[in-house]
Amino acid sequence: MRYRGAVARSKRIARFVATGVALGWLAFTLTSWLIAWNPADANAYYLAAERLRDGGVLYPAMNPEAHEVFRYAPWFAVAWLPLTYLPMAVVAHAWSLLMLACSFLAVWPIARLGGRAAFILAALLLAPLAETAMFGNAHPLVVAVLAWTITRRSAPIWLGIATSVKLVPILLVAGWLGVGRWRDAIVATAVSVILFAPMLLFDLTNYSTTPGTGLFSLYAVSPLVWLLVALASLVSIGWLAWRGSPYVYLAAGIGMFLIPPRVSTAYAAFLIPGLLATMDALERRVTSPARVATAADAIPDGQRV
Repeated sequence: MRYRGAVARSKRIARFVATGVALGWLAFTLTSWLIAWNPADANAYYLAAERLRDGGVLYPAMNPEAHEVFRYAPWFAVAWLPLTYLPMAVVAHAWSLLMLACSFLAVWPIARLGGRAAFILAALLLAPLAETAMFGNAHPLVVAVLAWTITRRSAPIWLGIATSVKLVPILLVAGWLGVGRWRDAIVATAVSVILFAPMLLFDLTNYSTTPGTGLFSLYAVSPLVWLLVALASLVSIGWLAWRGSPYVYLAAGIGMFLIPPRVSTAYAAFLIPGLLATMDALERRVTSPARVATAADAIPDGQRV
């Protein structure tokens, strides 16, 4: 009895500490908005659209560490063209607030699952999303789009669009390939290729391909360690896809953080669509006609209704 009581108290303490850490980090991040709000990434989108409007170079030579670097497909700059007729400061700060709203939207599908674990996970992933929203980066929008569409029939289209912005979401296609959803995989890939293709119309001589410091990637620690871990992650995703495992989506979500040579902490939020897709795949497996028929066949004839 004493042992069980000690275990119960330890669990309560662990839950209390985990909740405190998650909420503390989130509170610190949101408070940082009052101190260091600087939508510099939004400025990069604005300036890219402005260069496009004025006939300039869309992908000029820049320091890879600079916030002004534009790496996305051209359509994203085209979408910003109407905004270039408004003051840049107003647009950048409004966009940053929109990204903060997207951060909350991105974690809501996890939070609404209910339970302390889901709440803690949502809070932990909301913090880095809110931080990147402070700089006006489009990352929260990409995660929110994937979180709300990855289990829908239109998922391939949205996945293709998300890939044209952040590239790594294409890893989720592995899950569809593993279960023979060839059409979905082809559509997602085709959409991303179509959106990337116009890049060939621009001068890519100075396009930034170097990861720079790598930020929070293992590349920043050791390029060799990063390469080994990235390869291991790719092999794991491939093996799970070959086996048709529903956990391939979760592995892809983790891989989206481990594989790129340059990531921010917000890339951890790709766990959200990975987890949601895994849960949906597990549910599909349980309710598939073949499984239902197998379960029915296992019932003795005398016990069938």
